[in-house]
Amino acid sequence: MLPLPRIPMMKTASTLPALCRIFERKRWIFTGFLITLALAAVCGGPALALPPSAPGEGAGAGHFDQGIGVYWPYHATLMMTGFILLLTGFIVARYHKTKDWYKTHTILQVCGGTCILAGIAVGVYMVTLSGLPSLRNIHEVFGVITGLLLIIALVLGYSVRRVHTAKNVVRTSHRWVGRITIALMAVTIVLGVFFLSLIFRR
Repeated sequence: MLPLPRIPMMKTASTLPALCRIFERKRWIFTGFLITLALAAVCGGPALALPPSAPGEGAGAGHFDQGIGVYWPYHATLMMTGFILLLTGFIVARYHKTKDWYKTHTILQVCGGTCILAGIAVGVYMVTLSGLPSLRNIHEVFGVITGLLLIIALVLGYSVRRVHTAKNVVRTSHRWVGRITIALMAVTIVLGVFFLSLIFRR
Protein backbone atom coordinates (compact mmCIF):
# COMPACT_ATOMS: atom_id res chain seq x y z
CA MET A 1 0.00 0.00 0.00
CA LEU A 2 1.37 3.39 -0.95
CA PRO A 3 1.89 5.92 1.91
CA LEU A 4 -0.69 8.64 2.12
CA PRO A 5 0.54 12.14 1.21
CA ARG A 6 0.75 14.77 3.89
CA ILE A 7 -2.09 17.23 4.08
CA PRO A 8 -0.82 20.84 3.67
CA MET A 9 -3.70 22.17 5.77
CA MET A 10 -2.27 20.54 8.89
CA LYS A 11 0.98 22.44 8.49
CA THR A 12 -0.87 25.66 7.81
CA ALA A 13 -3.01 25.22 10.89
CA SER A 14 0.05 24.60 13.05
CA THR A 15 1.56 27.89 11.96
CA LEU A 16 -1.46 29.93 13.05
CA PRO A 17 -0.33 30.33 16.71
CA ALA A 18 3.10 31.52 15.54
CA LEU A 19 1.51 34.03 13.16
CA CYS A 20 -0.74 35.25 15.96
CA ARG A 21 2.26 35.78 18.21
CA ILE A 22 4.09 37.72 15.49
CA PHE A 23 1.01 39.90 14.90
CA GLU A 24 0.65 40.48 18.65
CA ARG A 25 4.30 41.46 18.96
CA LYS A 26 4.09 43.89 16.04
CA ARG A 27 0.91 45.38 17.45
CA TRP A 28 2.63 46.12 20.75
CA ILE A 29 5.67 47.56 18.98
CA PHE A 30 3.36 49.85 16.99
CA THR A 31 1.51 50.83 20.17
CA GLY A 32 4.80 51.61 21.92
CA PHE A 33 5.88 53.70 18.92
CA LEU A 34 2.66 55.73 19.10
CA ILE A 35 3.09 56.23 22.85
CA THR A 36 6.66 57.40 22.24
CA LEU A 37 5.52 59.96 19.69
CA ALA A 38 2.77 61.19 21.99
CA LEU A 39 5.12 61.55 24.94
CA ALA A 40 7.73 63.24 22.77
CA ALA A 41 5.11 65.79 21.73
CA VAL A 42 3.86 66.35 25.29
CA CYS A 43 7.21 66.25 27.08
CA GLY A 44 9.16 68.04 24.39
CA GLY A 45 6.52 70.73 23.94
CA PRO A 46 7.97 73.04 26.60
CA ALA A 47 11.38 72.90 24.96
CA LEU A 48 9.98 73.69 21.52
CA ALA A 49 7.85 76.49 22.94
CA LEU A 50 10.67 78.31 24.70
CA PRO A 51 10.85 81.88 23.40
CA PRO A 52 14.12 83.06 21.82
CA SER A 53 16.07 85.97 23.17
CA ALA A 54 14.74 89.38 22.31
CA PRO A 55 16.34 90.97 19.22
CA GLY A 56 19.47 92.87 19.97
CA GLU A 57 19.86 91.49 23.46
CA GLY A 58 22.23 88.60 22.67
CA ALA A 59 23.02 85.71 24.98
CA GLY A 60 24.73 86.77 28.14
CA ALA A 61 24.84 86.10 31.84
CA GLY A 62 22.14 88.73 32.30
CA HIS A 63 19.60 86.40 30.67
CA PHE A 64 19.52 84.01 33.62
CA ASP A 65 15.88 84.88 34.36
CA GLN A 66 14.92 83.94 30.80
CA GLY A 67 16.56 80.51 31.04
CA ILE A 68 17.24 78.59 34.24
CA GLY A 69 15.21 80.94 36.39
CA VAL A 70 12.04 80.18 34.38
CA TYR A 71 12.39 76.74 32.85
CA TRP A 72 14.10 74.65 35.52
CA PRO A 73 10.69 73.25 36.70
CA TYR A 74 10.14 71.76 33.23
CA HIS A 75 13.57 70.17 33.30
CA ALA A 76 13.17 68.85 36.85
CA THR A 77 9.66 67.48 36.24
CA LEU A 78 10.65 65.64 33.08
CA MET A 79 13.77 64.16 34.67
CA MET A 80 11.98 63.03 37.84
CA THR A 81 9.08 61.55 35.84
CA GLY A 82 11.50 59.71 33.57
CA PHE A 83 13.52 58.43 36.51
CA ILE A 84 10.40 57.09 38.26
CA LEU A 85 9.23 55.34 35.08
CA LEU A 86 12.65 53.78 34.44
CA LEU A 87 12.98 52.65 38.04
CA THR A 88 9.48 51.15 37.94
CA GLY A 89 10.35 49.32 34.73
CA PHE A 90 13.50 47.94 36.35
CA ILE A 91 11.52 46.72 39.37
CA VAL A 92 8.98 45.02 37.09
CA ALA A 93 11.72 43.19 35.16
CA ARG A 94 13.65 42.23 38.26
CA TYR A 95 11.07 41.45 40.92
CA HIS A 96 7.60 41.30 39.32
CA LYS A 97 7.74 38.97 36.32
CA THR A 98 4.07 38.39 35.62
CA LYS A 99 2.63 37.06 32.37
CA ASP A 100 2.89 40.43 30.59
CA TRP A 101 5.96 41.73 32.41
CA TYR A 102 7.97 42.22 29.22
CA LYS A 103 5.32 44.44 27.62
CA THR A 104 4.99 46.47 30.81
CA HIS A 105 8.75 46.77 31.13
CA THR A 106 9.10 47.90 27.51
CA ILE A 107 6.37 50.54 27.73
CA LEU A 108 7.75 51.95 31.00
CA GLN A 109 11.30 52.12 29.66
CA VAL A 110 10.30 53.75 26.39
CA CYS A 111 8.10 56.32 28.15
CA GLY A 112 10.75 57.00 30.79
CA GLY A 113 13.49 57.30 28.18
CA THR A 114 11.40 59.76 26.18
CA CYS A 115 10.87 61.94 29.25
CA ILE A 116 14.58 61.82 30.12
CA LEU A 117 15.71 62.79 26.62
CA ALA A 118 13.12 65.57 26.51
CA GLY A 119 14.34 66.77 29.92
CA ILE A 120 17.92 66.84 28.69
CA ALA A 121 16.81 68.87 25.66
CA VAL A 122 15.07 71.38 27.95
CA GLY A 123 18.18 71.53 30.15
CA VAL A 124 20.48 72.27 27.22
CA TYR A 125 18.09 74.90 25.91
CA MET A 126 17.64 76.71 29.21
CA VAL A 127 21.39 76.79 29.89
CA THR A 128 22.02 78.19 26.40
CA LEU A 129 19.24 80.73 26.86
CA SER A 130 20.77 81.82 30.15
CA GLY A 131 24.06 82.59 28.42
CA LEU A 132 26.06 80.21 30.61
CA PRO A 133 28.80 77.90 29.25
CA SER A 134 27.79 74.29 28.67
CA LEU A 135 29.27 71.35 30.59
CA ARG A 136 30.64 73.65 33.28
CA ASN A 137 29.87 71.35 36.23
CA ILE A 138 29.65 67.66 37.08
CA HIS A 139 25.83 67.68 36.97
CA GLU A 140 25.82 68.57 33.30
CA VAL A 141 28.61 66.10 32.49
CA PHE A 142 26.78 63.30 34.27
CA GLY A 143 23.58 64.31 32.48
CA VAL A 144 25.18 63.89 29.06
CA ILE A 145 26.71 60.55 30.06
CA THR A 146 23.36 59.39 31.41
CA GLY A 147 21.63 60.30 28.16
CA LEU A 148 24.17 58.33 26.10
CA LEU A 149 23.93 55.30 28.40
CA LEU A 150 20.14 55.48 28.26
CA ILE A 151 20.16 55.33 24.46
CA ILE A 152 22.56 52.37 24.56
CA ALA A 153 20.38 50.56 27.12
CA LEU A 154 17.24 51.08 25.02
CA VAL A 155 18.96 49.83 21.87
CA LEU A 156 20.27 46.76 23.69
CA GLY A 157 16.83 46.10 25.15
CA TYR A 158 15.29 46.30 21.69
CA SER A 159 17.91 43.85 20.38
CA VAL A 160 17.56 41.22 23.11
CA ARG A 161 14.76 39.31 21.39
CA ARG A 162 15.90 40.05 17.86
CA VAL A 163 19.49 38.82 17.77
CA HIS A 164 20.35 35.20 17.10
CA THR A 165 24.03 35.24 18.03
CA ALA A 166 25.51 36.35 21.36
CA LYS A 167 22.02 36.71 22.82
CA ASN A 168 23.29 36.19 26.38
CA VAL A 169 25.94 38.87 25.89
CA VAL A 170 23.33 41.36 24.66
CA ARG A 171 20.96 40.49 27.51
CA THR A 172 23.67 40.82 30.17
CA SER A 173 24.93 44.08 28.66
CA HIS A 174 21.38 45.48 28.62
CA ARG A 175 20.88 44.62 32.29
CA TRP A 176 24.12 46.15 33.51
CA VAL A 177 23.97 49.26 31.32
CA GLY A 178 20.40 49.78 32.55
CA ARG A 179 21.42 49.43 36.20
CA ILE A 180 24.36 51.80 35.79
CA THR A 181 22.12 54.30 33.98
CA ILE A 182 19.52 54.33 36.76
CA ALA A 183 22.19 54.65 39.48
CA LEU A 184 23.97 57.46 37.62
CA MET A 185 20.64 59.16 37.02
CA ALA A 186 19.89 59.18 40.75
CA VAL A 187 23.29 60.75 41.45
CA THR A 188 22.75 63.30 38.67
CA ILE A 189 19.36 64.34 40.09
CA VAL A 190 20.85 64.82 43.57
CA LEU A 191 23.66 66.92 42.08
CA GLY A 192 21.12 68.94 40.11
CA VAL A 193 19.17 69.78 43.26
CA PHE A 194 22.44 70.75 44.98
CA PHE A 195 23.61 73.05 42.18
CA LEU A 196 20.15 74.58 41.82
CA SER A 197 20.16 75.47 45.51
CA LEU A 198 23.57 77.11 45.08
CA ILE A 199 22.35 79.12 42.08
CA PHE A 200 19.32 80.52 43.89
CA ARG A 201 21.41 81.43 46.95
CA ARG A 202 23.57 83.78 44.90
